[in-house]
Amino acid sequence: MNVVTSNENKAIIDRLEIDIIKRIDGQFDLNELLSKFVNLYFNKMIIDITSIKDYENPQVIATLSQSVDPSRVIILLNNNPVVNSNEYLANLINNGFYNFTRNFEGINFLYNNPNTFENVQHLLASEANNIASNSTEGANVSNNNQGINQTNINNGSSQPAAVQETTEGGRRIFSNRMIIGLQNVTNHAGATTLVRMMVRQLNNHGIKAYGIEMFRQDLMYYRDPHMIACMNRNDIERELRKMEDGNAVIMDLNEFGEADKYCDKVMYLIEPSFIKLTKALKKNANALVELKDKNVVLNMSFVNNQELADFEYETKLTIFDNIPPLNDRNENSIEINNFLRKLGYNIVDNINNK
Repeated sequence: MNVVTSNENKAIIDRLEIDIIKRIDGQFDLNELLSKFVNLYFNKMIIDITSIKDYENPQVIATLSQSVDPSRVIILLNNNPVVNSNEYLANLINNGFYNFTRNFEGINFLYNNPNTFENVQHLLASEANNIASNSTEGANVSNNNQGINQTNINNGSSQPAAVQETTEGGRRIFSNRMIIGLQNVTNHAGATTLVRMMVRQLNNHGIKAYGIEMFRQDLMYYRDPHMIACMNRNDIERELRKMEDGNAVIMDLNEFGEADKYCDKVMYLIEPSFIKLTKALKKNANALVELKDKNVVLNMSFVNNQELADFEYETKLTIFDNIPPLNDRNENSIEINNFLRKLGYNIVDNINNK
């Protein structure tokens, strides 16, 4: 069972589908707010940051960390530039709060996949870089004390002239790159590993590519500078601007709810085993129906070409590609090359398999 506070982010809190034993609406002094949960035993506490008076004050966060177990808390931030600054986020982390987000999808993800320090430590590095940068700017320091790049805080309302960004049908277009999103439909359908293999092979074939993982940092274990993690929309927009020299970006979406605003194509990954499909349908009976007219990829699939037509008939889906289990150490997989060609990349089998 869980406890929840709500204020400015009420619309997001209202969408939660978790067991709630107590909910407090409105804004209160921190001590008054916490007093409303005395003697309650709960699994998670989801705090709308705006339900705390003076929430911009770093000392308030320090007091909160002394009053509750930070590992049980998910903090829902708002669009206030102060709380989205590197300085504020670093203060959250230093006080033990590793689970914070600005959207509904982030809450759902963190509820089931809580962050550890390793997942957020890069934000501390960003703050350290800001401090080092500001210390060298002399008179310009006062103009740069807002933390995170302000062009990102304002959702791109002011952008560097070198970046060509337009919109098309509500989707942001960053230069001429193709941005592909991968979304697991069944649990552990292999999106993270597939991102790694696609990015590596694109680069091996002379097509500069980057990988982005939403909400997690599993890609960091590959120690590849082309792979980065993003925790929110501001992170994405900042990193995409840095990637303007690339021809391709592959994203592990992890249920990121704004994929359509950034991705040219979204691939929905299904591991077509009986157990995985049954679990997906138990969680959402309409899981397959919702994929009608979507780009569906069978990944880690033992369905052969003869069986594929039967699978499409039974599920009423059109399969974009059928990828078998692969050796992720193979840097020139024929199956990945074929998949990239279907996505529109000009891949020639002219490098040796490794």
